[in-house]
Amino acid sequence: MIETLHSLRFVFIMLIVVSHLVGSKFDFGGECGVSFFFILSGFVLSYAYGEKVKTGQFRIWSFLRRQLLKFYPLHLLMLVGIALIDVDQDCCYDWQHVMPCILLLQSWIPFEEYIFATNGLSWFLCDILFFYLVFAACYRFLNRLSVRMMSVVGGMALVAYVAVAWSISHSFINSVLYASPWMRLLDFCIGMLLCRLLLSAVGADAARWMQRQSKTVLTLCELLVVALVVLSYITYLPSSPRFRCVALFWLVIPPVLSWFFLSDRHGGWLTALLKTPVMLWLGSISMEIYLTHIFVFRSVFSVLRAVGVTKAYVLMAIGVAVLLPVCYLTKRFFVDKIYASLLKYV
Repeated sequence: MIETLHSLRFVFIMLIVVSHLVGSKFDFGGECGVSFFFILSGFVLSYAYGEKVKTGQFRIWSFLRRQLLKFYPLHLLMLVGIALIDVDQDCCYDWQHVMPCILLLQSWIPFEEYIFATNGLSWFLCDILFFYLVFAACYRFLNRLSVRMMSVVGGMALVAYVAVAWSISHSFINSVLYASPWMRLLDFCIGMLLCRLLLSAVGADAARWMQRQSKTVLTLCELLVVALVVLSYITYLPSSPRFRCVALFWLVIPPVLSWFFLSDRHGGWLTALLKTPVMLWLGSISMEIYLTHIFVFRSVFSVLRAVGVTKAYVLMAIGVAVLLPVCYLTKRFFVDKIYASLLKYV
């Protein structure tokens, strides 16, 4: 396990959580967090399974079944839970919108009423599932390319993305640029290419340079990486939605991942913080935080408002305080139990 990246999962999942608490005023958090996880997925899969793909030992269906066991039962539980809340509040569903969510096919339909139906967070799982399916083929293709050919293919992909981004109507930005598996495959491939770079001589040279630096110098570099994320937020606000919803973070997330991957063995004070037991534990429940936080917030807010608590900051504070223990219990007594009991059949 790369401990620094494992803990960063919690940092970026909380950006997504805050974006849902605050609303459209902080869309940056959700879009930055989603980009981080898509790029991280390509990076981590390449790092963990790249050699097996090269030697033909990677078994896609076995891998896919194990991954589904980790998130699909919780996905169904949250879908039912949020549906019950909505029904209680006289919100009716069109089942043609719900069925793609159950089957994790919703992101393939470029309309928001399908993509964000019921537990709207689950569109992310639809995209991830697609990435798992094409991982081995993409890995082989990208790792056979020379640097020159990689530049050509990358340039063609960028031109195609720009053509789509600036030709679709504004109403399709979310459903096509932000959520479409085909468009977000670019993020996943960026993660795979980043892994190839950092495992090459370039990454080895960078690691040796870091080992010669003092903790103070490395901490200053880490603060610069954090400043890059802050700068992206400042840049995000006046930027076109066609650029900022995805492409902006291609310039931000790779440096963040690169630095903290290389600093896992020798880093500054921020690296030391990420490697503490508390941060590692928080990173371990990031999936549960993502899939349950809307359900938890809606449930907690409903109860608090019923007893007269209406101040937004109080609702948010209590919601987050309840979220973490709920996610821990969900992981320990639901996700892990189901995974362990069904794994023997996979």
